[in-house]
Amino acid sequence: MKLHTLIALLLLPSLAVLLGFIGLVTYQTWGSLGPIAHAVLTIDVTALAAYGGGIWYIIGISVLNVLVFLLLYLLLNRLIARPIRVITDSMRDFAKTQTLETMPSFSRSSKEVAEFTTAFIEFAGSVQEVHAHDLEISRVKSDFISTAAHQLRTPLTGIRWALEALEKEPLSESQKALVESATAKSHDLVAIVGTLLDISSIESGKHKYVFADTDLGQVASEVAKDFLPLAAEGKVTLYVEAAPGSCPKVRADGQQIKWVLNNLIENAIRYTPEGGSVRVSMATVPGRVQVLVRDSGIGIAPRDRNNIFERFYRAENAVAKQNKGNGLGLYIARTIATDHGGDLDFASNTDGPGTTFTLSIPTAG
Repeated sequence: MKLHTLIALLLLPSLAVLLGFIGLVTYQTWGSLGPIAHAVLTIDVTALAAYGGGIWYIIGISVLNVLVFLLLYLLLNRLIARPIRVITDSMRDFAKTQTLETMPSFSRSSKEVAEFTTAFIEFAGSVQEVHAHDLEISRVKSDFISTAAHQLRTPLTGIRWALEALEKEPLSESQKALVESATAKSHDLVAIVGTLLDISSIESGKHKYVFADTDLGQVASEVAKDFLPLAAEGKVTLYVEAAPGSCPKVRADGQQIKWVLNNLIENAIRYTPEGGSVRVSMATVPGRVQVLVRDSGIGIAPRDRNNIFERFYRAENAVAKQNKGNGLGLYIARTIATDHGGDLDFASNTDGPGTTFTLSIPTAG
């Protein structure tokens, strides 16, 4: 119960009695009863006035009111308010940590409160079981992906080397075209296997980051400028509004952040139609530095928003625009961002078509 509620409960009855006392004094002094006293006083004023201990009677009633309401407050707080507060705090902690600490017993509370406590404990237990089951399934999937990727990498690398050696042999034009196509596909397969191994390493906690004070503006500028030829090829205007020293330094693994920005900028260019634009800029918010990659591309449909960072997920409009892609880039990019204590998120542009992805990294220190 809040403090102002308790004060109201304690003061209002006493105030009513006090107004009655004022009416009594008015009656004794002037022989008439004031209008306020008429409204609140319900006892026989004449009899009370004739009673010599009238003042002490009113004081006693006031004290009794205070004691009764104080007792009610303590009783309700012990039986209902305190258990509800404890359960509410436990629910908040459970939502954050997915673990339920031992809850005190409320055997002296009302039956309803005890039943509510039991139901919450049972619900939390079932949620923990489902969560543990999901974690086990995820671990099995990760182990399978890691094993399969390791088994595939060696033969794929051998195939790639054989095809590269075959390209140097005297071949007809049609044979050269076939070998070049096969070589390109082998490179794609090796890259996919490497990506799968990266995922396995990151999810298992075996991936080693090399953290250092990093100029995020310099990293973003270097990565963005490397994509100027790709943007020109796709007839997309790439604006680079990031520069060294334009923001505070962050504590990050520079190579991993480059990987994230490579993925974001390449996606922005590839999913932007001819004549569109991609803008790479910087921003600072309290405690963080942000890199914003804004495009005027095909956008992300509302139905895809909740899945866009899932493994192997590709939106329908993305598949229609670009066949190339495995649906792993954004998943890895966000994982790297969260491993840095930051985040990767996106929002649809409100003043035109396209999407803006925002990479946030905490400042150094």
